Amino acid sequence: MCGIFGFAVRNDSGLNRSGAQFALQRLARLSERRGKEASGFAARQDDRIWLHKAPITATRLMKGKELATFFERAIPENFPRNAASLRAVIGHARLTTNGYQGIRRNNQPINANGVVGVHNGIIVNVDELWDARPELTRRTDVDTEIFMAMTGTALKKGLDIREALAEVYAAIRGTASVALLFEDRDELILASNTGSLYAGLAEDRRNFFFASEGAFLNELFLSSHLKSAVGAVKIRQVRPGEALCVNLATLRSHKFSLRPGARGPQAMARSKAVVVFDTIEAEEEARRHIRRCARCILPETMPYIEFDEDGVCNYCRSYQPIERKGPKALEDISRAFKSGPTADCIVAFSGGRDSSYCLHYAVKELGLKCIAYTYDWGMVNDLARRNQARVTGKLGVEQIIVSADIKRKRRNIRMNVEAWLRKPYLGLIPLFMAGDKQFFHWANVLKKQTGINNLLWAENQLERTHFKVGFCDIAAGNNKQRIYRMSLKDRMRLGLYYGKNFLANPYYINPSILDTFTAYLSFYIISQNHTWFYDYVDWNEEKVNRLLLDDYDWELDPEFTSTWRIGDGTAAFYNFIYYVVAGFTENDTFRSNQIREGAMTRERALALTEKENRPRYDGIMDYCRLIGVDFDMAMSVINSMPKLYPVAY
Repeated sequence: MCGIFGFAVRNDSGLNRSGAQFALQRLARLSERRGKEASGFAARQDDRIWLHKAPITATRLMKGKELATFFERAIPENFPRNAASLRAVIGHARLTTNGYQGIRRNNQPINANGVVGVHNGIIVNVDELWDARPELTRRTDVDTEIFMAMTGTALKKGLDIREALAEVYAAIRGTASVALLFEDRDELILASNTGSLYAGLAEDRRNFFFASEGAFLNELFLSSHLKSAVGAVKIRQVRPGEALCVNLATLRSHKFSLRPGARGPQAMARSKAVVVFDTIEAEEEARRHIRRCARCILPETMPYIEFDEDGVCNYCRSYQPIERKGPKALEDISRAFKSGPTADCIVAFSGGRDSSYCLHYAVKELGLKCIAYTYDWGMVNDLARRNQARVTGKLGVEQIIVSADIKRKRRNIRMNVEAWLRKPYLGLIPLFMAGDKQFFHWANVLKKQTGINNLLWAENQLERTHFKVGFCDIAAGNNKQRIYRMSLKDRMRLGLYYGKNFLANPYYINPSILDTFTAYLSFYIISQNHTWFYDYVDWNEEKVNRLLLDDYDWELDPEFTSTWRIGDGTAAFYNFIYYVVAGFTENDTFRSNQIREGAMTRERALALTEKENRPRYDGIMDYCRLIGVDFDMAMSVINSMPKLYPVAY
């Protein structure tokens, strides 16, 4: 089971700054024996409760930038006499039982309904408890949240702390040893229905400690430095069915029973409400307040962005509107197509919305006999395959699928992702998608094999994602219609960027490197002499979506609000990285181009990207499972990366 631990100090405590840091570090390290999969801390000051957690061990978390910054403020040189100093801290060393620890909100401490707490145990009827309380909002997948939410609800109904906890413990089935802090009460509560909780109060009542095992407290006080500062400490068990209420001002404690009807402690005067400062929410708030272009929605973290005195970015100022040649011109070209032995043209067909609409238009509007060409490199997901079947089946179109060695492709992705996780840089993320670039090579092969020289390509010019090479320190090409039209100089610079990083991180030099090299050749070197469908036909999102949904019963991703990239097994993962680190994704660049084309208002774009940029955890987990990368480890590395936007920890 998990380990919970912490301490509280009076403002006349003999514990100094180094002693407080030592006590917390020692308790965290000892408690890790009970759980190393995630950890977190909640610290009560006079004006706030500071909350931080991550899917890493408590020892590693203690070394992080956020905790170092916090301790500088909360444990000042004149600790604990400083008015803003730390008054109490509770910690958690997690052994995961339910809820992926890679999703940071699933880790502890949990904040719900004004109660911030840590929990050791398993509540087995958690779903029943949530179902019976529809007025409560569930934000995590862990059982701990229902304990905090129910306790907060009971207190808000006017029950005292004993009555509230007795009500909660009567409702739950399973085990729960908890330590609780409150937004509006100067108390620390310890409670347990198993006895897996021990407390130690110094004889002079100026310092109080607790942990899941008495042995941890005994080992803590073996330190002569701590023993001399704290003095003698009496350690006692919080027995099954018992709770301890600790006044944070005086450290006087009151023991009471959790049995219904038992007498509780005298009600304490409530403090003024304090703010709960959650570092996860602080990052989310910081992303919401990133400066953005006054005309489009590109953020200040976009590579090579500049704003003028009116707040308009250089991308808007230099934007060249898309000039469509028109459907009539496409009709003229298609009539000139020289038919092959079995069809008039090959349509590049991923199964996404753009290629599906292109195939529909080619058959229904142009009257062409088509072959749909698909390159399956192992990241074309099942949803895309089902949508491919819907469209080709209804149109009666032959589909030629060129399947790569999918097991090898996924192995290559895994090796590159694992190498990237060792030294993560945004500029190297396209390596994860290198395996799909042979799509271009096989298109040319297929033209020769079938004798059909006409290839209709459905690249959407609104979907420019040139920020990806921007993170490789290459500014040129950001407003070009197609990225592979970069100058030879910039292509060489791109190759040098990758080469330099490969030498700095030898894990990239693995069996996937040949695949990466041929991907570079396929994308940047070989001929791309095709007919580009959206150079002629306007792209109208509402029209495309309505046609696919109504005429083809197109399937959507239940985790995503858009129809874009839903068939791509990689998109959820790499967009999560861009979002966490840079505060934007492909969705922001796409919507910005729509704004520049007059197809969308800025307000509408902001509203859409707020939904579209939300992490797609199911998609990320599927991706990690397919390539064989540990989800929790990957999420830990990504969330720990330095942010390109300021976060006030």
